[in-house]
Amino acid sequence: MKLKKALQAVALCCGLAGVGSANASVMLFDNAGDISSILYSTTYQGATLSATVQFTLTSLTATQAIFGVQISNNSSGPGNNRLTSFGIDIVSPTLMSAVANGGWGASRNVNFPSFQSVDLCLWDGNNCSGGGNQGVGEGLIESFTLTLGTKGNFLTDGLEFTSPYSAKFQDVGSGGKSLEFAGCIVGTAGCGGSQVPEPASLALVGLGLLGAGLARRRKA
Repeated sequence: MKLKKALQAVALCCGLAGVGSANASVMLFDNAGDISSILYSTTYQGATLSATVQFTLTSLTATQAIFGVQISNNSSGPGNNRLTSFGIDIVSPTLMSAVANGGWGASRNVNFPSFQSVDLCLWDGNNCSGGGNQGVGEGLIESFTLTLGTKGNFLTDGLEFTSPYSAKFQDVGSGGKSLEFAGCIVGTAGCGGSQVPEPASLALVGLGLLGAGLARRRKA
């Protein structure tokens, strides 16, 4: 009986009683101070492209969300490798307004060439499609404020960003061409940053601790 109760405690502790898996394609913001980042990383024409976009939710009401956005471009190799725009495929609830400052622009329901229509595009240049000589160059960091508005309710279910998370780099590699590709959420499996332990791993740790505890009791 004691063993059964102990196993139930381990199950509750480690999430075995109704395990739910996190969706690696969704970023959820429901409290001021929430932080989530997108990593864009690939190689092209001799260049190593690597940039991180961090979203920090600074204020949240039913109809308005304000983010601090920081972009770090750690790319290297031939070319200028400028990050000029990035997009969020789906934003929920539906956006009614999007305003960026600090030299960046924001557009809703626009075409991101390789990804078709996106709910939100943030750009530094002529528009979401790029152009001009703008963007965040190698080794540089830029920050801006993003304000999103909705006729829905951000407080009911939070604010969700859903993949794919598109990005456009220009003057890339030895050919100086542009490249569009998708990023991933930092901290999820297969992406950069700290990995979140799988439920099965947590269960093994819990069972190991349980076994060690029972062994000590037998010796006593």
